[in-house]
Order: sequence, then structure tokens, then C-alpha cells
Amino acid sequence: MAEVILMPRLSDTMTEGVIAAWHKKVGDNVKKGDLLAEVETDKATMDLESYKDGTLLFTGTDKGGKVQVNDLLAIIGKPGKTSTAKVRGRPSTGHSTLPNTSGAKPVTALLDADAQPKPEARNSVGYSSET
Repeated sequence: MAEVILMPRLSDTMTEGVIAAWHKKVGDNVKKGDLLAEVETDKATMDLESYKDGTLLFTGTDKGGKVQVNDLLAIIGKPGKTSTAKVRGRPSTGHSTLPNTSGAKPVTALLDADAQPKPEARNSVGYSSET
């Protein structure tokens, strides 16, 4: 199953984050603890680490792009399991371009069905509470 990564609230006053740098690109293998991106908040620039193993399948914005807290930031999963030009009705930023050769469900179907992030599975900074 694809893991949806939402923009975490990295400070009490944060309402959005700016991607200062992506350290992984779509198609890269990602391991738990790998640095995904640097996020500029209203107070500091913070590192955003992956909490799942897999392949980076989607990024929600380019370097310099703004993402609201709890909006879609990235998707990590298995290659070939997700690819589409839309994610929950949003036009693609061109980042979800991995070929879907398996006939698997597109990202839209996964998000609408079984990949919705569950609020109870996230702690105060948006990271999974799973071990």
C-alpha cells in the first residue's frame, strides 16, 4: 500500500512550509530515516525524514513550492503500483510520471480507497506512530 506523507506541523505557529530542497527524486529508493526534503517554516529550516521504506512515487511541489500543513507532500510505495496525472482531483506537477505497467490502481483510486491517512495514526508533527 502507498504511504501518503502530509506536510507536518513543525512548529505551533506553522501554517505552511516551503520546500527548500528535495534530497530524493521520484523513482528513488527511500529507507526509513532517509532525508527526503528540507522544509522552511515560519521559524527555521527543518529536515523531513522518511518514516517508511519504499520508492518515492510522487512529490506535491517543486523546490521553492509552498505546501499547507496537512496537505499532500509526497507518496512512498512500490513502483508500478501508483501513477496518474491527478491526485485527488489536483493536476499533476509532473512528478507522478512513473510508468504503470502492472495495471494497478492509479493514485486517485488508492487515495480514495485504502491509502487515506488516518489522523489517529499520526502524532503532532505528522509522523506515523507505527513502529
